[in-house]
Amino acid sequence: MLFHGAYILHENPRIVSLWDDVALQKISSQQKKHDTYFLLHLPWNHGKFQKMLRKKLFFSQLSSKGFMPVMFTNSKREESYRKLFRIPGLQCSAYIYTDEKDYGILSVDKKYDAVYAAQLMPFKRIELAKELNKVFVLTYTPGAGKSGENDLPSFCPAMKHADYNKTWVDHIGKNRLFNQSQVGLCLSKEEGPMLASLEYMLSGLPVVSTESEGGRDEYYDKEYCLIVNDNPTAIRKGVEEMVARQIDPNYIREKTITKLNQDRQRYVEFISDYVRKNSHVILDPSELMHQIFDKPKNSFIPVDKL
Repeated sequence: MLFHGAYILHENPRIVSLWDDVALQKISSQQKKHDTYFLLHLPWNHGKFQKMLRKKLFFSQLSSKGFMPVMFTNSKREESYRKLFRIPGLQCSAYIYTDEKDYGILSVDKKYDAVYAAQLMPFKRIELAKELNKVFVLTYTPGAGKSGENDLPSFCPAMKHADYNKTWVDHIGKNRLFNQSQVGLCLSKEEGPMLASLEYMLSGLPVVSTESEGGRDEYYDKEYCLIVNDNPTAIRKGVEEMVARQIDPNYIREKTITKLNQDRQRYVEFISDYVRKNSHVILDPSELMHQIFDKPKNSFIPVDKL
């Protein structure tokens, strides 16, 4: 799911999907106060009482202005708090807006035991991969922009032996790097659903992850995902185990797409039912499915054009 904008899914009634607070504030200040549905996804872990309470208050403010906000959670813990505060919504990962056609299985040589797609931020705990010899850190520096250069050795001296990208890599380059690797790493303790975790599996990679909060493990399967302790030795041994399993990458990708489509189906059925109950407008779930997910980026509008 993209930041700095919103997905306009339907007009009359207007249905807007997003997880960007700046975009939400701009749209809510512009929209008429009737028949506007905000489908709000959570970019960071909200499986905590105080965080969900703040969202409840925010949703109440939107509702008082005549809007109809709906929340989609990424994890079972978030979902339990959503229900506790009686916020309208559903557990359905923001992963559903990822276009699986941007990723695939390539016939390339494996150069790396593991790849870690992670911005240069402390919460990503990149140093946990320090015992891996052949590792690529696919990164970007927040605030530097696409023209800014990344400096992994300065940020994390323990990873000075790792290969990394100094400049921006697009989704085509990412997919190639994933295919040149044998395992995808997820090492943060807390974040949101973590897009890279899904990208690995759509590229056919098994995953080694630490315990985490935020929802990435909701898509994990014991056949090709391994959760280990958060120390470098456990990470290395986890990678060695997954490499030894020799799992068919097509199997990983196909099973992941099946999970995506199941969530997408639940999503459009929920939207159709919710709109019907609140405005008596009939929306065909199958039409919504094609409209939203055949080419997800087509319905995305950048914040400066909203």
